[in-house]
Amino acid sequence: MNTTLNHVRDVWDVQRANSPIYALLLDNITITEASPGTIHATLRITENHTNSKGGLHGTLSACLVDWAAGMAIVSHGTSYTGVSTDLHVSYLSSATKGEVLEITGRALKVGGTLAFVSVEIEKVKENGDRVMVATGSHTKYVRKRD
Repeated sequence: MNTTLNHVRDVWDVQRANSPIYALLLDNITITEASPGTIHATLRITENHTNSKGGLHGTLSACLVDWAAGMAIVSHGTSYTGVSTDLHVSYLSSATKGEVLEITGRALKVGGTLAFVSVEIEKVKENGDRVMVATGSHTKYVRKRD
């Protein structure tokens, strides 16, 4: 089996167990693929993910950008996800309860102190069509601990 995928899932299991916000918002996320620098995941939207109008809450989109960026960094074989220094989200569309999101995180560069990551969040319609819901860029401080 894919050792990168196993590693990313193992780190995610530890994070989920130690983070009440991740346990609440991302309990049903599934990491489907991982290779060095890239992760793919799916998330079915539940009531916890929606705003008062029934659409995907912007906070969840930002959370997904933060999470996917960290997992993309982990896919390089590290056990750390970095500390946020800058996060940008562009909201392009919405999603509703029951729809499935596909999340892709790509570590564009992981250096000695900073990592630069891009994230795409798409919803997959029942007919297979894809709609971009949000994109994000995230810079994380990743200096290794001695």
